[in-house]
Amino acid sequence: MDAADFASSHLQSHPGRISTIFSACWRRFPACFAPNVARISVTAMLAAHKLRRLLAAPFASRPFALQRLRWPNPFFPPYRASEINLYRPGELGDVVMCLAVVRAIRARNPDARITFVTNYTDLLAGHPLLDRVLHSQEAIQTGLRPLIALRYEVFIPLRRHVIDYFAGCVGLPGIAPQIPLPDYTGELGELAECVPPARPRVVICRNAGPFTPNKDWPADRWDDLIQRLSDWATVIELGTNARPGTAAARHIDLRGRTNVRQFCAIISMADLVITAVTSSVHIAAAYGVPTLSILGGYELPENTAYPHHTTLYRSVPCSPCWLREPCPYGIPCLRQIEVGDVLTAAREILQDQAGATST
Repeated sequence: MDAADFASSHLQSHPGRISTIFSACWRRFPACFAPNVARISVTAMLAAHKLRRLLAAPFASRPFALQRLRWPNPFFPPYRASEINLYRPGELGDVVMCLAVVRAIRARNPDARITFVTNYTDLLAGHPLLDRVLHSQEAIQTGLRPLIALRYEVFIPLRRHVIDYFAGCVGLPGIAPQIPLPDYTGELGELAECVPPARPRVVICRNAGPFTPNKDWPADRWDDLIQRLSDWATVIELGTNARPGTAAARHIDLRGRTNVRQFCAIISMADLVITAVTSSVHIAAAYGVPTLSILGGYELPENTAYPHHTTLYRSVPCSPCWLREPCPYGIPCLRQIEVGDVLTAAREILQDQAGATST
């Protein structure tokens, strides 16, 4: 999430106050002034976010002291309330991680009524630990409050697991990164026929998303990896958009063919997930599936540390950068990772898994 997105989510988390006032003022401006007002608004949001980052910097190693100031009552942790309204609009990986916070709240406050506000209602609807799931727009229209926004952005670059920052927002520092995702394999429908019995099954998720291009390993290396993996494994590629595929005999390209629950289901059936650092890392962790992430130097390995998660991390002078704009140096941290490095790590993980299973 960049500065503008961060400020936007801050506005949305106070629907009855700021966004309503802003909308009313906007309607009163002549159309000819709109572009200038928009530029001023974005500049102001960027400046505000830089100020927040500056103020938060001394708390980087102990963020919970600062997060406490955002509680409705600084002397009463939000997780103890009888009515808890959590807010995280996206992205998918962030929403999945927030389920670890829901699990921790439910374990300590089993009678709480928990509402989760998100843009990923199709994933969370009917979740056994949630009493209600609302889309962000629905929460704004109904004036739901108070909302507890689960955030980490002001502490970038992060020094702990992302889940720690989400948990601190409700007063629960140091929770286990255990993510409760239901079994969605029953919702695969005809896609179940696309998952062959031949093992090992290796799921590939090559792109992190449009907002984080500096997490993406070069496409030609992914193509080479898939070709070489398919010599001895069934390779199932997942992603949001269908694109020209790699011509390999045991390569099954399901990009653009799954909904979010089917995406989770296929990951849960894998023997290994090889991926950029994106939602698939957290989904695989939820199901206990071994994961190999091509991390580079965008963030630190501890930001997404899970059992059975191996990271290929390369530290360069500018890492961790958390840079949303295209890397001015040509992503050297990712280019240092060769296809052979990934293949070697994948074989070791699968061999260790087979050894553990046999014993």
